Amino acid sequence: MIDTHMHITMEEFDNDREKIVKEFDEVGVECAVEVGYDLKSSKRAASFAQEHEKVYAAVGIHPHDSESVTESNENWIETISELLKMPKIVALGEIGLDYYRDLSPRDVQKEIFRKQLKLAEKMKMPIIFHVRDAYADVKEMVKNYNVKGVIHSFNGNEEDAKDFVKRGFYIGVGGIATYKRNGKLREIISHLPIERIVTETDCPYLSPQAVRGKRNEPKNVRFVLEMLAELFGKSFQEMEKRTAENAMRLFEKCV
Repeated sequence: MIDTHMHITMEEFDNDREKIVKEFDEVGVECAVEVGYDLKSSKRAASFAQEHEKVYAAVGIHPHDSESVTESNENWIETISELLKMPKIVALGEIGLDYYRDLSPRDVQKEIFRKQLKLAEKMKMPIIFHVRDAYADVKEMVKNYNVKGVIHSFNGNEEDAKDFVKRGFYIGVGGIATYKRNGKLREIISHLPIERIVTETDCPYLSPQAVRGKRNEPKNVRFVLEMLAELFGKSFQEMEKRTAENAMRLFEKCV
């Protein structure tokens, strides 16, 4: 199993972070990608990946934190650029647009997103996209860049999903797709090619239905795989193999 999106360096894991990673083999996690969302978390993710064999990292500025880097005196784009050159950094992310919370002004989100799209193209790095209530604008912006990546925690409509797949992107499937009320999302996922699906947890957030209400962990990617196996009429082992191959193809350096 591969968890393509975790936040295990957050304070929610301060008491048992090392134990969780140490038990990856025992619980069946082949590797996981620690994802940054601002300068501090990106540096932390990059460092954590160097220290743990089965951990890789992504670095970038989340749309929520876009305004913070414009107000900073630090040259954030240069910092992210240098982090991307480190060993075991497999993607630029998570980056994108979030019109649901609007924690940064939309014009600022677009400015920071655009600069990171340009950087990903220049450095030939995959992108982990954060998109919420902003699928149209993200599609419009990415068409101007030669980039690849994954739409993290996809929750759009079928047209959005098929459009992203057509452009060569992957669809990140996590805990929200297991929720009882999300039958429509599962139906959309079932219409996608398996070759374009990767699994994730977004831990400590978005725990799958089976453990909802508890802190999410990388091992819970199992519940996502169980749902996908049922959805596509495959065995768990086959779904595990196919999605792991997808993740390795997307990130190249992983595993």
